[in-house]
Formats: sequence, C-alpha cells, structure tokens
Amino acid sequence: MPGVEEYVGEVLDDKYRLEHLLGKGGMGAVYLATHLGTERYVALKLISPQFMRNNEFVERFKREARAAGRLRHPNVVDVTDFGFARVKAGQVAYLVMEYLDGCTLGDVLAEEKRLPLEWVADILDQVCSAVHEAHQQGIIHRDLKPDNIWLEPNRLGGYRVKVLDFGIAKLGEASASSRDDDPAATIIDDVADAAAASLTGAHLESDTLLRADDEPLTQGFKIKAGGEDVGTLLHDPNTAVDDDGTLLFDQGTHSSSRHNAHRTTVDQGSALTRVGAIMGTPLYMSPEQCGGGYVDTRSDIYSLGVIAYQMLAGEPPFAGNTSTVMRAHREQQPKDLRETANKIPKRAAKVVMSALSKNPGERPQTAFAFASALRAHSEGVGALYRRAFALYSEYFPKFIKLSLIAHVPMIVTSVLLISAFLWYKYSPPVGMLHKVAVYSTIGVLGLLKFVATTVSAAVISGVTAIIITQLTAAPLRPVKLREAFVILRKRWRPFLKTMIRVTLWIFLGLILLIVPGMIMWMRYSLYAPVVLIEGLEGKAAMLRARQLASRSWKTVIVVAILQFLIPASVSAIVGMMAGRAKAEQNSVSAQIFQQILDLLNIFVIPLISIVPALLYVKMRQLGGESLSSVWAQIQEGQEKQSSWQKRMRTRLSLHTPTNSKPTTG
Repeated sequence: MPGVEEYVGEVLDDKYRLEHLLGKGGMGAVYLATHLGTERYVALKLISPQFMRNNEFVERFKREARAAGRLRHPNVVDVTDFGFARVKAGQVAYLVMEYLDGCTLGDVLAEEKRLPLEWVADILDQVCSAVHEAHQQGIIHRDLKPDNIWLEPNRLGGYRVKVLDFGIAKLGEASASSRDDDPAATIIDDVADAAAASLTGAHLESDTLLRADDEPLTQGFKIKAGGEDVGTLLHDPNTAVDDDGTLLFDQGTHSSSRHNAHRTTVDQGSALTRVGAIMGTPLYMSPEQCGGGYVDTRSDIYSLGVIAYQMLAGEPPFAGNTSTVMRAHREQQPKDLRETANKIPKRAAKVVMSALSKNPGERPQTAFAFASALRAHSEGVGALYRRAFALYSEYFPKFIKLSLIAHVPMIVTSVLLISAFLWYKYSPPVGMLHKVAVYSTIGVLGLLKFVATTVSAAVISGVTAIIITQLTAAPLRPVKLREAFVILRKRWRPFLKTMIRVTLWIFLGLILLIVPGMIMWMRYSLYAPVVLIEGLEGKAAMLRARQLASRSWKTVIVVAILQFLIPASVSAIVGMMAGRAKAEQNSVSAQIFQQILDLLNIFVIPLISIVPALLYVKMRQLGGESLSSVWAQIQEGQEKQSSWQKRMRTRLSLHTPTNSKPTTG
C-alpha cells in the first residue's frame, strides 16, 4: 500500500486523528489514532483512494465491518466504528477498533519456535472459543494465521488472546454444515494449478492473497499479495466469468449466482466468496481454499490445525514457494507431528493431524471440538488428581459438609454396631436364644451399614459431579450445596434405580470372578453424572456411561485402579497405626476399631469422588461436547431464580438476523 505515511496527521470525519502507522497488509493500513472526543487511543484501519476504485475491495471492507459488528466475544477484537471519509488524496473507508497492547503469535513464534503443549492448548482454547462463536454467527474467517492472533497482557501475569482481521470472512447462515455433495465444490484441478503457479511472489506466512479485477476480464485477472501484483491468471475466452471477476468453471451450474449493480451490500459481499476465488495466506490455507472450492467452517479448522502444528513442531507442515505449498495442501500428507515433536502425547498429536485431513469430513467438525479434544489429550491422569486435590482443598468445608450429610445413615449404623459389640463384650450372651439375638442384630446392622455406605458414596458422587460441572461451565458462580441437592431431589428416583442396576451388575461380576466385576465398575463408573446432569436413566444411562468411558479406556482403567488403591492405602496406614488393636483381628476391640476406622470415609470419599466427576468432564471434552448447554438446562429447571440471575443467563448481545440458507463459498 504505497504512500501510507502521507495520511499521518489527517483527521477523519472530525473524530479521529491519525498519529502514526502501525502496519500495512493486503487490504489496507492500520494506524494508531486518537478519538478527539475522548482523547482515547484506537486502532484505525483504512483503504486508501486507489483501492476505493475497486468495488470488490470496498465490498470486502464493508463485509469486515459487518463480520466484526456481529461478534461480541472477549477473544475477538472489539470494533467500535466504521465509515467513509474524504481526505486530500480522495475518499477513504475506515474501520475503528480497540487498541491492543502486546504482540502477535507470529512475533512469539519468530523467537520461541516451539511452544509447550500446555501453552498451545491454552492459546487454542481462546482462539477456538472466538472462532466457534463466529461460526455460530455464520461467519467463516478464512485467514487464520499467527499474525492474526494477538496476545494482550491481562495485568495478572498472563495474557488474553484476540482474533483479528475478518477482512476476507465469509458471511452466511450459522454453523454451515458439510456440503461435499454440492456441485460448486467440484473444481478443475488444472485451472487451480494455474492460479497457484501465478502466486509465487507472495510472502507465504503473512500476506493475504486477494484477486483484483482491474484488468479486462477477456484477457485475465491479477493476483495481489500485500497490495502488490504478483501475477496474472489468463483464462480461456470461452470460460465463463462472473460480473465480479470470479471464474465460473461450470456456467450452467452457477448461472443463478450472477449479480447486477442493484444488489444490496450483503448480496454483493456474498458474491465475493464464490467458487474460484483464491483467498487466504498460503501456509495456512485449506485444500479447498487452495483449489478455489467450496469453503465452510471446516476450512477454518484446517487453518487452526496448521497453526497448532507450527506451534508444536516449530515449523508449518509444508514449506516452499506459493505454488509448491498450495499444491502440497491439496495433494501431500504432512509429516507426522511426532516425527518432529516426539514428546507430544500420541493422542494429542493425532488430534492435530486429524485437523489437517484433506477430507473436511474427517476433521473435527467444530472449533470447540478441536480445542476440547486437544486439551483433554494433553492432560494425563496426573493432571486429574492434581486438580482434584486443588478443588478438595479449596472447597474443603463444602465437601465435608456434603459428606457429613450423606453419611448420616452410615454414622447411625456405625454407632449402633459399636453399641452392639459393647453389649456383646460386657454382657456376653447366655443361652442359644440370646446368642441368636445378638448375632442377628450385629448381622442386620452390618447389612444396613453396607447399604448406607453404598448409598452415601453414590449421593456424594452425584452431588460432587454437579458441583464440578458447575465449576467447569460457570467457574465464577458460588458453590451452593442446596442447589445441587435440589437437582438430586428432582431426579432421585431414576438415580436410585440406575444405582441399584449398576450395583447389581458389579456385584454379579464380582461373584462370577473378580475381573468381570472390575470391568463392570469401569464401564459404568460415570453413571452418576449421566443421570443427574444429562437426565438419562436405567439402560440408557448405562449405555451413555459406557460410551463416555470408551473414549479413553486407558485413562478410565488407570483411574479405576487408583480409586481402589487410594482408600485401601489409607485404611492400611491407619490400621498400622492402630498397632495392638489391629493385631487382634477377631477381638471385639478390633471390630469396634474397624467401625471407627470406617468413619474416615467421611474425609476420603469426597476426594475420590472428585476424580470421576473430572473424568466425566474430560470424556465430554474428548467428544467435543460443551457443558454450557446442559448446565443452562439445569439452571432453567431451578425452582427459584432471582431477577439478576435471569439477566445474567440472558445473552445481552444482539445478533444480526441471517438467511435460512448458507451462502456458497
């Protein structure tokens, strides 16, 4: 963009004074500007007069304003104004955004090369949150790259990620689905190769490829990168060309997509995304972008996969000049991530590689699913237990209160058993009838205690799952046991039925052989959150619990073993401390001590119940399932809601209405 410095000092619309140039790209330049009314710094992006002559650039710029205006998200740069102004050199269009401190992810990668997996997962969590919201609003970014990911300091020692530049975003219906059967997705490879070959002058990592229509359409059209001409794609005079300069490879198929000068801004903007247009940054473009084919939300998933690959491996999956890279995106399989970064867990590397699939249907289908799966696979069992101990210590009074309430039946039966053993010790039974009465009482109380302990553990597990789900979906919301017990009270019947069913299956497995019992335990260990949070019961709940567990049997098996070993180890340690009483296994004193020892479960069971709850969250993440929707349903079903709580659960941002049918790419 030549002569951009000459605009420094200009005042646009009597509101914004351009202070100095921050940077320039394929669509315009960005300036640090001062809003004269508030004297606040803003970032201002504009198209200079020579670009204003190109209607396609102007329409694309308008589309950027619309795309940004439709998004209100903490990880998307906030756009505050848009308009046209006249300066000495002519008319310009401008877009006003919040001014951000910090640097781009590209700046970070230029120095760090590789980033730790935990950092990558955190960055992608925030980026994918923004991209997922854009997709829900019917916006496809199409130019995701490290230079469009901004890291802003949050004054707490960390950073907040902001996604920038929706300049070539495609606007359409929310959550465009797979369109592999669309005739518009079929592209002639030879023509696409010719287009790619004409782009060899582009800067692969930062320049956005934009086709201009300045030249006569009967001769060809130019390809621009970073504002500079890098080649001209000639075409057969018999090949159909749309009014906006887009090549149409099948005139019969696309005749209905032609537009005229009377179209609205939205219609014209949609026309810019038609088949045959090559837009994006070569290193991060999806195969369908490189071929000029149909582009939907899964194209952004591919770009996110390339970014993740680069952050972990230190280099993007393909290198070379533009034509080489674009052909590689379409035809070559990238080197396996673990060949370059062998410390990355296999499952995490598999998630990244799945995002780089040539077939859009084989990629994660949403940005949220991609980030969730990567996060879940990047954290091992150790991370589950570290978080469990952290939550247990942070909310210790809540968990102990929960445990005391749930263990009331067990405490009562333990006290009665101790009384029975004292009765037996100090009033030895005389006669057969007396002995039968004493032994029967102890036996019945022992059975009642077993049932009470089983029910107490199930109640603690279920309520803990509700608490952990809340802390995951709404971490700033205060933890209130009463609200969790309200959910339990509403669903206690299906919860009890399912608990009995699962217990019988486990008991049957233990009777047949220990191993089948352990298998049943592992299969159905997640039934409590399934019943209480998802509202399933009986066989359906057991099938769902098994489905969740199957997403990572290795993790489930390790957790199941640790869940058995931890309480057993605690009992063994306390038993060793008992010394003499423990040595007298058959004495009444030993039996009384055992009843007291069992009361330690009040402290142990809440801790080990947190782990399955976190495991439930992890399994949902592996499947790309959000907790927000199910938690919102639970909240809606609560009996009492304050006015401010209703407002906090109501989305305040206004969404621009979208058409009922997605626009084609």
